[in-house]
Amino acid sequence: MGKYDDIINLPHHTSKNHPQMSLENRAAQFAPFAALVGYSEAITSSQEYLEDKKIISEDKKEEIEKLLHNLNKGDSVEVEYYVSNKKKYLTFQGTVKKIDYIEKRIIFESQKSIFIKDIFDIELLSNEY
Repeated sequence: MGKYDDIINLPHHTSKNHPQMSLENRAAQFAPFAALVGYSEAITSSQEYLEDKKIISEDKKEEIEKLLHNLNKGDSVEVEYYVSNKKKYLTFQGTVKKIDYIEKRIIFESQKSIFIKDIFDIELLSNEY
């Protein structure tokens, strides 16, 4: 005689006090649990490579200053510059409108301006005038 022979053929117990749970709700009990839904996706999508500002050599500073002094309105340049609030370097191509030596920045035809102190590299692409 087996251990459960006395109950093996009895009908399945159903509660008189609680209604039977639907299959959908029963399945939900065993679903994977994430305390913060979407948290891992948000972390993954917001990860960026952050950089500290590079120190420029004196030779590089002189090279940038020399190029800035020779720039004219209408010159097309490519500038690599540091964006401190984003902690990364960006590259911008544009046509020079003017160099504001009072506020120490380059102003482009597109109205974008870049502070000279944030320039890491600048390259003259062409002269239009």
